[in-house]
Amino acid sequence: MESYTLSHLSNLSRTGIFCLSSGQCHSFQENGEFNPLYQNQQLQQKLIQGAQNQDIPYIWKDEFLVYFACIFTETGFYLAGPMSAEYMDRVQRHRFYRKYGIPVEEEKNLYCFTLSEILQTVGLMAALVSGSQYTDDQLLEANHLTEMTRHQEGEEQIRFNLKSDEQDFYRHSYLEEQKLLNMVRSGNVEEALRLSKGMDVEIGRLGGTELTHCRNLLTVGVTLCARAAIEGGLMPYIAYRISGFYIHKGTECTDASQVMIYRNHAVEELARRVKDLKKKRHTSSYTEQCRDYIGRHFREKIYLGDLARNLGISPSYLSRLFKKETGICLQDYINDVRLERAANLLIYSEESIPKIAEYVNFPSQSYFGKLFKEKMHMTPRQYRESYKPREFLQNITIS
Repeated sequence: MESYTLSHLSNLSRTGIFCLSSGQCHSFQENGEFNPLYQNQQLQQKLIQGAQNQDIPYIWKDEFLVYFACIFTETGFYLAGPMSAEYMDRVQRHRFYRKYGIPVEEEKNLYCFTLSEILQTVGLMAALVSGSQYTDDQLLEANHLTEMTRHQEGEEQIRFNLKSDEQDFYRHSYLEEQKLLNMVRSGNVEEALRLSKGMDVEIGRLGGTELTHCRNLLTVGVTLCARAAIEGGLMPYIAYRISGFYIHKGTECTDASQVMIYRNHAVEELARRVKDLKKKRHTSSYTEQCRDYIGRHFREKIYLGDLARNLGISPSYLSRLFKKETGICLQDYINDVRLERAANLLIYSEESIPKIAEYVNFPSQSYFGKLFKEKMHMTPRQYRESYKPREFLQNITIS
C-alpha cells in the first residue's frame, strides 16, 4: 500500500520520493536513478542529519532555490525533491545538475513549485509515512523558511501598536471616513474632495517612506470610494475601470505629491460620475442592469432574448422599457458603446482599423465604417488622423 500511494504522490507532485533503509535506497519515482537524491550521498546525509535533529519534517533549500525534504520514521528516512521554486533556464539547470553529479545527458526540466505546493507535498508525504499531520506554519517555522515567526510577528504588532499610541496614529474617526464615502455616494464633488484632503493630515503612516505611504493611501481611498460610487448608482464596470486606472498610475509614479493628485482626481471623477447620474431622469433597475452588462460584454454577441431571460422579463417589454427610459433602442445603444471603444482605440492604440472593428465585435469593417461615419461624421481613418498625436501616426498601419 505504501509503495502504491507514494508512487502516485510522486507522479502527482512531479518530484522524486525515496526511502533510505538499511543502507538501501528505494525509489518511488519512475526513472528516479538520475535524481540528485538517489545519486548524491552528500545530499542524502545532509537531509538525514537535519531530520534527526528535529521532530518535524526537515526541509532544506539550496542556493538554486530548490527544496528537498526528509522525514525520519521507524522504518527509515523518506526523501522528497527536487522542488524548484523558480523557473531555471538551460544554463541554470546545467549548473544545478552538475553540483549534484548528474550527467549532462540525464538533465531534465524541473517543474516550478509554489511554496504552498512544496509544503502540501511534504505534509501529505508525512501523513502517509508517519501518520502525523503538520500545518504550513509548523513546517515553515521549524525549518526557518520564514523571516518572521508568528510569535515574532505578534511582538512586532505589539510594538507597532505602542508606537501608534505614542504618535497618535489614525486620529481620523470612522465617522469622518463615512462622511467622505457618503459624499461620493451622493455625488457631492466639492465636499468629497474637501473631506479627502482634510483626512490626509490626520491619518497615520501607511508605509516606511512618503512615497509608499501615499501609494497605499491612494489604493485604500480609491478602492473605498469606488465601492461608494457603485452604491450611489455608478455601474460597477465603470467604477472599477476608474479605480484601476488611478491605482495603476499611482504604482508607476515616483513622486509622492503626484500620487496624491491622482488620488484627488479619482475621488473627484467618481463623485462627479455619480452626480451626473443623479441629474439624469430616473431609470429602472432593468435598464441599469442592461447598461452594465453591455459595458462588460460589448466584445461579445449580445442578444435581446438572452438579456431579457437573465432579467426575468419578456424581450418585447425590455425593448420598450429601454427605449422609453433612454430614448434609444437597445441595439443602437450597443453599437454606440462599441463605437465609443473603437474611437478610443483609434486614438490610443496602434492597432489597424480592421483589427479594431473585429475587437469591438462588428461583423465587418465596412459595416463598422458606415456606423462610425454616421456617428462621428468622418471615417475611422479621418478620425485617427485628426485626433491621434502626430508622432504616433508613422508607426501605424492604416487600412
